[in-house]
Amino acid sequence: MFKIIFLLSSMLLPVIVSAGAPILFKPPVSGAPATQMGGGTRGIKNASVNIELLAPEQMALTAQASPNLYWYISALPNHNIEFSLSLEDTGEAIFEQTLPAVTKEGVQSINLSNLNVQLKEGEQYRWSIALIVDPNQRVNDVIASATFRRESTSIPLNDVEKLAQAGYWYDTVQYLAEQKSPQMTDLLKQQGIILGK
Repeated sequence: MFKIIFLLSSMLLPVIVSAGAPILFKPPVSGAPATQMGGGTRGIKNASVNIELLAPEQMALTAQASPNLYWYISALPNHNIEFSLSLEDTGEAIFEQTLPAVTKEGVQSINLSNLNVQLKEGEQYRWSIALIVDPNQRVNDVIASATFRRESTSIPLNDVEKLAQAGYWYDTVQYLAEQKSPQMTDLLKQQGIILGK
């Protein structure tokens, strides 16, 4: 079984990249400013558990065929958690899987490459994290979701300032997470994502 979640407990510590000017994210122009659908939201709360996607409320971009997707959980859940990926236009499911049990609260990662998931250029996708309150009544699932599109770019994947300005949120977040950059905190705050709240 592939390991698709790993804890980034030190993600926000200044280990490799020194603190610099805040990285400013500009959503891509898409004609649709909001991406919420069917009760889905970027963050969810269920009793004492808070789940937050590290994603903007607007549709954002990735240049990668298999980017990492990041999300946060405030406490160990009493319910199973499911990850799903679908085509935004049709709702067709591309991938669904119950995630391995979360062993420590904090930022989690889903590695699409380990799942053999390849995004098609120009396609818009919705990814979701669902807290399965009752497996027999899936209408009671509490779901956080966000949309993104794969689009090629000539910007190097390590030029996070230009990536963020061009709307490449997912590549920016992945690079900052891998580099354990303190700039991550400012980037998340721009989108109203406050971890640990």
